[in-house]
Amino acid sequence: METTTHKPGYFPIMQVAKYASVSTKTIHRWINLGLPVYQGTTRGKVLIRPTDIDSYLTRRQTRQVDLDAMVDEVLQDIQGQRLGA
Repeated sequence: METTTHKPGYFPIMQVAKYASVSTKTIHRWINLGLPVYQGTTRGKVLIRPTDIDSYLTRRQTRQVDLDAMVDEVLQDIQGQRLGA
């Protein structure tokens, strides 16, 4: 049985990486980009709340691009140029 030495609701970086399905290197990059962290021990162990991961990723989501609409717009422009020429 595995015991946790961290505060409930806070995960160490390895566990956060598993939670987010990314590498620990990515978690460190996210921390540098503003992911909130908490110092868990006097030895400097970093802890992160899963809710903070969820919030961070939600803020970073980019707007979905409607490629079909973009293609239609370009085709209409091309057709308009041919008719006008």
